[in-house]
Amino acid sequence: MRKISELFGNDEKVWLYLDSPETWEKFTSAAETEEFRFGDLPRDKWNFGYVVSVRKNRNMGHVPIFLWCMSFSEHTSVLVRKIDFRRYYDGEENYYCEEPHFRGCLI
Repeated sequence: MRKISELFGNDEKVWLYLDSPETWEKFTSAAETEEFRFGDLPRDKWNFGYVVSVRKNRNMGHVPIFLWCMSFSEHTSVLVRKIDFRRYYDGEENYYCEEPHFRGCLI
């Protein structure tokens, strides 16, 4: 099984896309095993989110969906690697997110 900590390379952080509550459970189990954390919160207080920022120092935080979607714009300078955690966890070779997976509009 792949480890979250293997995703960093030379990067300080990566953003992980979690497509479902089931993927969230796989992620939180792996994160706890590798001693990643959401601040001082115990695991039973971790809440599902579709996008999580994971740092080399083992800290994690939720990424707002708006920021995630905007990071795919050609007009942004956000250069964080974006990973589809389910594909990564399942061992697929192509696990990079090339689209935000969310649709919407500004009103």
